[in-house]
Amino acid sequence: MNFQPSQSAKTLKANKKKRMKKIITIGLIMLGHLAFGQKEEVVEQIEDSYEYYEDALKKIKSAMYEIESCYDKDNSLNDIQSYASNAESYIGNAKRDIGYAEDEADDAEDEASNIDCSDAEDNADDAEDYFYEAKRELNLAMSELSSAAYEDNIDYLSDYLSNAKNYISAAIKKMNYGVDELIETLEALEDCN
Repeated sequence: MNFQPSQSAKTLKANKKKRMKKIITIGLIMLGHLAFGQKEEVVEQIEDSYEYYEDALKKIKSAMYEIESCYDKDNSLNDIQSYASNAESYIGNAKRDIGYAEDEADDAEDEASNIDCSDAEDNADDAEDYFYEAKRELNLAMSELSSAAYEDNIDYLSDYLSNAKNYISAAIKKMNYGVDELIETLEALEDCN
């Protein structure tokens, strides 16, 4: 099988650094201008959500490595099935972490509501929705990888792996949209009294 690494895998690290810098910068600015109180709670929830996002990305990267390993010419069918099973496990763990990111975004939404910061509340709600959608995509990827782990027909196996990669790419896209909304939440929070 011929495999070309996806663009999302190549640019994942660069995008992650840019996003992290922006989140940290905005977070520090926010903390510098805020009195102790509920705004800090929103910032903490956003930072926690982002940390879970990062944890999920690490696991997705490991899953992609396992999937890429499936395409080695010297692999036996059992090797490929084993790599698919390992990838499924990593994706399951990433899905769990994105669920935690979703929960933290929900908490940020609640805290923003408590301080009547409707724009921050809306952005946090959007982040929560994107993380939920990413979980659904990861669940679909897990299903494809589970099928691949037990498939004996190499053509079907290849289709399952390809489908899983597509779902993972879609999940990463949704996750990144979620992070964009986390950043927007912090920016909106700065404008709240």
